[in-house]
Order: sequence, then C-alpha cells, then structure tokens
Amino acid sequence: MNFKVSKKEFYSVLSKISKVTPTRSTLPILSCILFTAENETLHMRSTDLEITMSANCKAKVEEEGSIAIPSKIILNITAELPETDLSFSVSDETIVITTPEGGEYKIMGKPSSDFPNVPIINQSKKFSLPSAKLSRIIEKTTFATSHDDDMRAALSGVLFQFKEKKLITASTDGHQLSRFSINEYDVSDEIRDVVVPVKFLHLCLTSIKNIDVVKLRVGKNHIMMDGEQTTIYSRLLEHKFPDYESVIPTSNEKKIILDVDSLIQTTKRIGIFANEASRLVVLSFTKNKLQISAEDTTVASSANEEIVVEYSGEDFKIAYNNDKLREILRHIDGEKLKIYLNTPLSAGLFFPVEQKKDEDSLFLLMPLRTNE
Repeated sequence: MNFKVSKKEFYSVLSKISKVTPTRSTLPILSCILFTAENETLHMRSTDLEITMSANCKAKVEEEGSIAIPSKIILNITAELPETDLSFSVSDETIVITTPEGGEYKIMGKPSSDFPNVPIINQSKKFSLPSAKLSRIIEKTTFATSHDDDMRAALSGVLFQFKEKKLITASTDGHQLSRFSINEYDVSDEIRDVVVPVKFLHLCLTSIKNIDVVKLRVGKNHIMMDGEQTTIYSRLLEHKFPDYESVIPTSNEKKIILDVDSLIQTTKRIGIFANEASRLVVLSFTKNKLQISAEDTTVASSANEEIVVEYSGEDFKIAYNNDKLREILRHIDGEKLKIYLNTPLSAGLFFPVEQKKDEDSLFLLMPLRTNE
C-alpha cells in the first residue's frame, strides 16, 4: 500500500474524523482509524461502535490497500508536519511517512480485517433538509439535552417527529425544554418518531457547511447522514422519549414582553452574586417593571437591578437557575421576548415575539423553590 496526499487536505479530514475515536476503550482497534487507498482516493473511517464516520480526500495511489493506524499518533504527527506532500508506504503492519524535506516517521498499525464493518441500515426511510434548517434544529435543541446518560438515556438525544407538513424536534433535561418546529415541511416517506444522539447532530454540523441540502436515512436501529465527502452513521436511542407535550402549560395567563439583550446583560451581572450551588436568581414583577436579584449568604453578597418591561398583572415573584435561564435567552431570536407565567412553582414559557418564517420555537423552564 503506497499513496501520497496533501498535508493540508489530509489533516483537515483527519482532524474531523478523529472526533469519533473513543479516548478509552476495551477494544484497542477502536483507537485506530481505518485507511483505505483506492481509485485515486484515500478513504478514512472511525467508530466507537455507536457512531461511525467515514470521509475521503484526494490521493495519488501507487498501490492500493488498507491499514488501521492509531488515531492519536497519526493526528499529532500530522499536525506538526509542514504544509507539504506526505508519502505513505505500508509493509505488513508498519507505516512509514516521509516528507520531501527528508523526514521519516514509522508507526505500527493493525490489520484492517480487525476493524468493525460499516453499519447496515435496514428498512430505511429517506428524508432531506436544507443545511441551514438542520443547523437551526441543532442550535435550538441540543443545548437542552441531558448530560447524564444514566438518568434517562432518551434525554441525551433530540426527538424528531414527522407530522403532516411539519417537522417537530424536541429536547429536555427534565428542568428545561426546547421545542422547535419547521412548518411547510414535506417528507415523501412515512417515518416514525426517532430519538437522535446529540453527538451525531454535532458531527453533522461540522460536515454540512458546504452542502445546500442534507440527505438523511432512518433505519430500524440507525440514522445516517450522506454528505458529498462525509458519511456519518449513528445508533438511534431506542428508549422512549417522555410525553413532553403534557408538561407544556396551556393556562399561563401572566404575560410579559421585554428586551432580550437587557435581560441577558442584567442576568449576567446579577448571576455573579448567585449562590454557586443553586445559581438561584429571583425575578420580581410589578407593573411594567422587573427586579432581578440574587444573594449568596455564604459570602454575604447580594445584588439587584430593575429593567422596564411590558406587564400589567398583579405583583409576582419567581426564581430560576440563572445558568439555564441565560441559556434559553441566548436561543431567543430577535430583539423582544415574551414570557408566559402562572404560579411561582409552575413552568414558565419563553418565546420570541416574532417567529422566523416557517419556524416555531418554544422554550420551557422549571422554577426553583426559594426559602421565602
């Protein structure tokens, strides 16, 4: 096996595909990337058994073949090499990399036959999305997923629901919820609801920058994104996603309209004084005013500020985790935000005042109890 590649193009693909390689695994072969040289193309593939990613780069192939190379060492040495052509020569399981400047680097590889096969997508259904819309879905939902896989596995993914002329996506960690819909969306195949891992979506985001339309396939156990240069497979999360619609309140009658940036900047300052454990901030509403306050009794510090809002209801007070509140605010489009509240212990709803064309976004945040 012998081939030559441009360092720049090779490293660009290598750095992307190495993100799938697990940092620790009981199977040593998973710490490798599979390289296959054929037809003037170098194919690279990595997997952690849950997600598989393959990508290509141009190569001058003198002798076809395949070898598995440890990801860490090939990534590190390539990063340090000058911008030049790299020549690879493979004999048995020894890889020799040479440069025109006289550099020579030897790496021990593993047989390609040890590397896991590409997942088989059974009973697949196809759908596609403009890359801009898929990017919006990823931006608006993945932040609200759970990072605790042991709690409920389904909460570490994003739910995709294919309705009539609508694609609804939802995510939650049990404390916050995001629902993002694309309206006037048609899909030719009938596709069941699926829960897609966040890691797959983040990998897609880095691979669709130069693609207008993203092609995807949903199978019995897997989802696949087929790009021009990159293909990504992932196991679906088979655990049942919670009935999120049942927790979205329909009777929140306290309506507040306010400036998004003002609230972001105020909570940023007030959050400095919030207790490090609870991150609790209190929102106190009076007619056309909102006071935001925080106190940390462990260090005897406190802060409060007032901002002008549109509110004509009774005086009302509610507390939130400041970090989660700010995360939701960062995902509100436009300059104005509307909040619908009910009681100090019930979920609050957050919307942009003006939804973008063919989109509908909603965010929910559960309050915290105070000592008052």
